[in-house]
Amino acid sequence: MSSEQEQYDDRHDDRTAPTDRTGNPDSADQAEQTDRPDQISQPDRIGQSDQPSKTGQISQPDQPGRPDQSDQVTISDVAKAAGVSIATVSRTFRRPDRVNVNTLNHVRAVAERLGYHTQIIRPRSESNLAGLIALTVNDLNNPVYSQIAHGVQRECGRRGFGLMISETEGSITLERAIIKRSIPHVDGMILCSPRLSDWEVRKAAQSRPLAVMIRMVGGVQSLYADDTPAINETIAAIARLGHREVTYLPGPDRAWGNSLRVRALQSACHATGMRLRHTQCAYPVGRHSARAFAEFLRHPTTAVIAYNDEVAYAFMRFAHDHGLDVPGAVSVVGIDDIPMCEVCSPTLASIAVPRQEMARMAARKVIDQVLHNADGSTAPVVLPSRFVPRDSLGPVR
Repeated sequence: MSSEQEQYDDRHDDRTAPTDRTGNPDSADQAEQTDRPDQISQPDRIGQSDQPSKTGQISQPDQPGRPDQSDQVTISDVAKAAGVSIATVSRTFRRPDRVNVNTLNHVRAVAERLGYHTQIIRPRSESNLAGLIALTVNDLNNPVYSQIAHGVQRECGRRGFGLMISETEGSITLERAIIKRSIPHVDGMILCSPRLSDWEVRKAAQSRPLAVMIRMVGGVQSLYADDTPAINETIAAIARLGHREVTYLPGPDRAWGNSLRVRALQSACHATGMRLRHTQCAYPVGRHSARAFAEFLRHPTTAVIAYNDEVAYAFMRFAHDHGLDVPGAVSVVGIDDIPMCEVCSPTLASIAVPRQEMARMAARKVIDQVLHNADGSTAPVVLPSRFVPRDSLGPVR
């Protein structure tokens, strides 16, 4: 478990629930949420309205901090009033043996005051569900994200849920707005490679069952691929073919997967005695990649590993245009193993990421949370990638 997740669990897990001077448990959790700008706000329950009533005034709850009794009290209401996470409320009634006694008593007291009953956290009937999961991706034109959407769609269809897909275009502002708009209308969310801060992702997870793909966020169900063994195998294969230097064409610094790949490449090259170079960011393909490729020409190596297959294919075209044969003059390896790898010329060696399996598991995790069939664990799901050698990888000539 990472140090970040341990810190988060210390604030939110029932085993170490803090108390303030008044004896209220989880007050530290509540304070942390209120001392920051509320960029993704907890939505009102469907049915509440800020529209004027017939008397021309905005309706208010009967008591401060207490939901309008005309609406059914939800698990989110109890979590908000108690200053704890939704998972904590769920465990209080479903797995009380896993809850700190102070937190247990506090949550039960709040639930009783609000009129919340344990049957609400049982699997809900279809009549109480929107039957809809929201998926956010950065770019639907990228085959990686379209395949992920396909995997999520298949699992949602199998479980009788619909799927709403939104494209963030890699914009954190647009991503934040999409999530905020989606929360009132969906039962759960899957964020694929989100740009939001960890704190914002956790806050969204307090509003709806949520999973994050291609990223690790402590305290939130996370699913990602471990490229390290495949990168080790790739570097070993490159070394066996006589290469002594390799250039990495990186992705954006803010991309979570890019930093993992850099560390894995550094470790693998050190272990094999390979010299590792890297250019400036080469993604997205276009202006960024053109500068990175020009930088490669100033310090060429006999092998190249690209941030993804799009960059790798663009580099192969660049190499051809500049009289460099692939793999004669330079061997090329991509990452993702999209379908194009098998039809381009030469076929592109790549590191295959188990996208569809990861997508199906993400949908399964979220739907199980929606139906309260999950065990409450947020342990990350890590799937191994694999190296796929093809014609773009050859011996030094």
